[in-house]
Order: sequence, then C-alpha cells, then structure tokens
Amino acid sequence: MDEHPHITVASNTYDAIAKGDLEDLGRLLADDVVFHVPGRGPMARDYSGKDAVLGYLAELLKATTGTLRLEPESYLVGDDQVAAVLRIRGERDGRTLDDRGMQLFRIADGKISERWSFPLDPYSVDEFFG
Repeated sequence: MDEHPHITVASNTYDAIAKGDLEDLGRLLADDVVFHVPGRGPMARDYSGKDAVLGYLAELLKATTGTLRLEPESYLVGDDQVAAVLRIRGERDGRTLDDRGMQLFRIADGKISERWSFPLDPYSVDEFFG
C-alpha cells in the first residue's frame, strides 16, 4: 500500500528538520502557514507566514545545536489533516529533552498550511527552551 500524500508531507518535514535543511522545509510550507506553539516559554506563540515559521524552526535548531529530533511513531490521516504521534528529543546546554507528543497538520495543495503541537509535558519543553 502506498503512503498517503499527507503522511509524506509530514514525514518530509521531520526529515528536513533532522538534516537542518531550512530550504527543503520552506518548500513544504504554504506562504500563509501558521504554527501554533503551546506553553508559557519564550518560544510559545503563533507564528504566521513562511518567514516567521522558518525563523522559529531555525531558532529551535540553533538552540539544540542540530540535535533536535522529532521522531514519528504513527500517523492518523483525515481529509485535509494528518496527526503524527511522535517522540521529541534534543540536547541543549548539558540538558536533555525526551518527551512524547502529537502534532496536527492541515495540508492544502500538498503543503502545510497550519500546525498545532501538543507535547505530553509542555512545561518540560518550556523549561528546556527557556
């Protein structure tokens, strides 16, 4: 069975993040993309537009010196959405992040138009990036 195209888009996003390839990430995002980042930390807010989202992702990669890994374990697909159940790992300033969570993507015309993140422990993510 072939992989659903929405899964391919989400999976390619995680591969590009693992490689630190912002150019490839940009090709996967709609121009008017919105990322909803939960929590109370300095990075928690909505990022609107491709430049803002790429800037946010670049900051995550910089903060973790390229160690950030979003490792999907399974996917759920709907009409215009795909949810990824994943493990989130990274290292920063001698600290380690190892959490689980879910990300929900809205896909339009083969690109990510919106993403919501739901870490299992948002306060540990806030602390890690704070």
